[in-house]
Amino acid sequence: MVGYDGSESSGRALERAAALTGYGTELTVVSVAPDPAGLEESRRLLGQASDRLVLAHVFARLDERVGDPADELIAAVKESDADLLVVGNGKTALQRLLLGSVSTTLVHNAPCDVLVTR
Repeated sequence: MVGYDGSESSGRALERAAALTGYGTELTVVSVAPDPAGLEESRRLLGQASDRLVLAHVFARLDERVGDPADELIAAVKESDADLLVVGNGKTALQRLLLGSVSTTLVHNAPCDVLVTR
């Protein structure tokens, strides 16, 4: 499973997750909108991710959600029984200190292994 928000770091996470996907398996791409108004953008991002994965010959299931990104990614992992969650880390140390970090929350709370790409 990979979290994708269209950022450069989530693009690297998507590439890493695609590289780790085995032949005949399916990768779940999750995009989380902060509120229902953001669903259109979330759908656009999932389409973008799907296009990239088709070029890499990776089968993908697209999962759009609304809410807190960390909470929704953890819920998606639990629902699908994923064994690995791949996410990007696009914030500076100062931004993480002041604003918090989705990837840090996931590392500490996800029920599976978490790979954070830079």
